[in-house]
Amino acid sequence: MANYFVTYDLNGGVPTHKAMDEHMGKAGWDRGRVLETVWYVGTSQTTSEVFDHVNSILSKNDQILVIEATDASFRNLLISEKSLQEAWAANE
Repeated sequence: MANYFVTYDLNGGVPTHKAMDEHMGKAGWDRGRVLETVWYVGTSQTTSEVFDHVNSILSKNDQILVIEATDASFRNLLISEKSLQEAWAANE
């Protein structure tokens, strides 16, 4: 299991933020939007597999970054800190 942060910039009309939300939900990962276009992902998949799933909906003009994380500090996230801490611990 691993903890990832996925961030992207959408530079066109497609996909929309709503479409990205739906796409992230289809992966079956522990996940939560932590900032506007930054997601926490907990999964047994590799960095490349996470990248490939997210990248599959993006246009050539969009940007993406997937980071496997071993530690994090945070405050004022869009999801509850407790839910992130619980998901993080479950995927360590």
